[in-house]
Amino acid sequence: MERVTHLPEEETYLVHNLKEITQILNELSKKKVMLKVSFNHGADECLTTVIEVDVQHHAVYLDIGLDEAFNHRLLASHHVVFSKDDGIRIKWTSAHISLVALTDGKAIKIALPQKLIRLQRREFYRLATPIVNPVLCQIPVDDDDRLIDLMLIDVSLGGVATIIANPLDPVFVLGASFDRCQISFPDVGVTSLTLQVKSITAITMKDGALKNRISFEFIKPSRGNEGLINQYTYNLERLEIALANGAK
Repeated sequence: MERVTHLPEEETYLVHNLKEITQILNELSKKKVMLKVSFNHGADECLTTVIEVDVQHHAVYLDIGLDEAFNHRLLASHHVVFSKDDGIRIKWTSAHISLVALTDGKAIKIALPQKLIRLQRREFYRLATPIVNPVLCQIPVDDDDRLIDLMLIDVSLGGVATIIANPLDPVFVLGASFDRCQISFPDVGVTSLTLQVKSITAITMKDGALKNRISFEFIKPSRGNEGLINQYTYNLERLEIALANGAK
């Protein structure tokens, strides 16, 4: 039986949907992304790429190395971890590896993963939010019992950013925290979390207007909120890829 090794904090980033898993693997194949193969408790490692994803037969084919002794150990292993650690982290575990002959040579065959980890590291990928389907954020200000409505300009797993016109509301100072902030992610859901001001930068717009870019950090979001954020960033990436492919 297939089993995935993951840390407790990675639980939120498990993908179970077969269609999404197939899309992720197809993107790895299309871009010829190098994956690390690890087994024997990490004693054996090599690199490979996804050759083909066969949804009909629930199989994935990957390149195999030239070292016959290494390949023998790989085929004998019942716990093989495939991972991509740079940029967006992807990881899954396969319990059975077999050798097959494709039209252009030998390859290894694994079962299509039933689940995998997809974790976007917060230091990578700040994704611009669309103007036509904006992400709205409502910040409650406890001191004077009012709500501040913002339109976000980008989002990552670590936080969000917005642009506010002058004069800047005095509540926005470095380090200020706001609880129960509601962010409405289109087609995903609404969060309720704590935002903290991490940076305020004065900028001059093309029309000469002076505005302020404010970046907020998510403070200890719940597992459910992390799941919503992760799903929305994933949706944005898929949209960017589709638009890029359509422009070619």
